[in-house]
Amino acid sequence: MGTGGIRNSWSNLRRAVAGVVVAVTAATALVAVAPTAQAAGAELLSCVGSGANTYQPGVTAQIRPVTITSRADYGPCVSSGSPAITSGGYDVVVTGLISCLAGSVSIMVTITWNTGETTTVAAAGVVVLRPANETVVVYQGRVTAGRFTGALVVMNAVVLNTTPQQCLTPEGVTSSGGPADIVITQLA
Repeated sequence: MGTGGIRNSWSNLRRAVAGVVVAVTAATALVAVAPTAQAAGAELLSCVGSGANTYQPGVTAQIRPVTITSRADYGPCVSSGSPAITSGGYDVVVTGLISCLAGSVSIMVTITWNTGETTTVAAAGVVVLRPANETVVVYQGRVTAGRFTGALVVMNAVVLNTTPQQCLTPEGVTSSGGPADIVITQLA
């Protein structure tokens, strides 16, 4: 592809991103308001940490089914109750409809905590683009088993794509990583 073709592809990608950002920002505002309105109860756990993903096939500018192998390591954590949770993590393989611009993923993960306890979370994620070339996946769901059963869960994963030009190649983006956090709240 010549220089003009690459320039046109980037121009098309920027226009597509602008349209998707408006739609996703509106959807994200709704997602962000929902937990706040519901979460009148006490915070049971909050953690910061990091995550890493690999994608097969790679993520491109076109939305398509992608198998995602994802890992998150949480810590430090602040929790209520005893024993105190200070760290945890999970590994999961899921399939989602995603692109470099947008997408959605449903997950069921079992987090293993430093206490030996587990928390199983069922959540839906929305891909949100941010202006500094980072993509944030906001997961919202519930604890379905283990410690905190029935509680509301919000997980955020910041996916830093250091090679955005890979979105325009047939191979696409095959891996990414960045900060992650989780908040579990008991509903009133």
